[in-house]
Amino acid sequence: MTAAMDIRQTAHYMAVAICTLIVQTFLWIIGILWSVIREIVNGVFRVVISVIVLMLSLITFFGLLLWLLTL
Repeated sequence: MTAAMDIRQTAHYMAVAICTLIVQTFLWIIGILWSVIREIVNGVFRVVISVIVLMLSLITFFGLLLWLLTL
């Protein structure tokens, strides 16, 4: 009876260890994917903001140029 309980307890601990390893691996993969997606989104936002700043700068430059030509 004691040997059977020891085997059952050992099997239980092994099952818990395997489940813990699977969950940790799953969370690790999710963390990597999340960081990749976050970097892609940040890159897209940087490009959008850069394009907006470029357009505003060009509008301002040509507005200044037109103002100088009309003096």
